[in-house]
Amino acid sequence: MSWSDPSRRFEPAEDVELRSELRELLGLAPVEAPSSAPSPELTELADSLHREAERRRHAMLKPRPNWWLAAAAFPILVGLGGMSAWGLQQKHRADGLAARVADKDAQIQTIASENAAAKMELASERAAKEDAQAKLVQVASKLSPRERQPYLVIPAKKPVGAEVMDTLRVKAPGR
Repeated sequence: MSWSDPSRRFEPAEDVELRSELRELLGLAPVEAPSSAPSPELTELADSLHREAERRRHAMLKPRPNWWLAAAAFPILVGLGGMSAWGLQQKHRADGLAARVADKDAQIQTIASENAAAKMELASERAAKEDAQAKLVQVASKLSPRERQPYLVIPAKKPVGAEVMDTLRVKAPGR
């Protein structure tokens, strides 16, 4: 309610009496009653204050544009987009590396199985050679010295170990 409202000028007698008692208790001087008609300067001031209050209230009620929210969110969205693109790139690189590792692992497994099969084959060949040599020694020992060839060589047992299959010549012969 405005102070210049005419309904405020006419207060009930109880309120006036209560106000005067409070002034006496506080030790304040009695206040003169304002004149019944406000001066033109006061009305002009009251109207300008009222207009300013209405302008501020209207400014607070006005909806703000949404573009400022989008403008504030744009750098965040660009950052998230960049991070997700980088993450996808790293994921593709990791998937490619995992595929290459799996291929190399499969190659190692096939080579290992081939090596195991070759070792088994060599062991069976070695066992067959040793059996043949043992039979030859038995046959040679049963023959009389006359029936033997003059240069019969009885093979000696070689120590069981890895035979060198592939050799690499380091120096040329004769040097």
